[in-house]
Amino acid sequence: MLKLKNERIINLLSFCLLVLAVVANSFFSIKQFQVIEQFDKLQASFPLFAHSFVTALLILIQLIAGITVIIIETIFITYITNVMTNKKFTFSNFLSAIIFANLVSILLNMTIISLAGFDQLQDIQWLGWFPGSQILLVVFFYLYLSYLDSSTSISLKIKLCTIIFSTTYGLTLIIQTFMTVVQFQ
Repeated sequence: MLKLKNERIINLLSFCLLVLAVVANSFFSIKQFQVIEQFDKLQASFPLFAHSFVTALLILIQLIAGITVIIIETIFITYITNVMTNKKFTFSNFLSAIIFANLVSILLNMTIISLAGFDQLQDIQWLGWFPGSQILLVVFFYLYLSYLDSSTSISLKIKLCTIIFSTTYGLTLIIQTFMTVVQFQ
């Protein structure tokens, strides 16, 4: 593992990589699922926005959502780890690991969609229920915690990972269920 002396450089590089991946994923999704064309069908009778405005708006929304998720995950993991280990870990300790897990998850999802040749959002509804990103988050968190503090016992790391997985996947299930219920009404 590359070890830099300045934690800020690692976090800044990780954050820049995540922003690049989210922007690339946004462009990929817009092109793959013909989001602009679908929007044009909706506003055909009453055109309001240009393609460029819609593209910029969608990318901005996805960037804000991605950054918010990263911040919430890092705060949650820092809090849980501090409570369970009775040690003082800082917010920035886990930022790189969480960003890297999310980055890998985005790239993995883009690869699956591209290789499978999905061209409808309805074809990949299962991807929202798939716990891939949560599993990656837990694996990277476990490895990072092992690297960061070797004195923490394996059973405590497993308990932490179980709590994190249960919470993050549970939130995903709640949101997906809510979206499904709203969609059918």
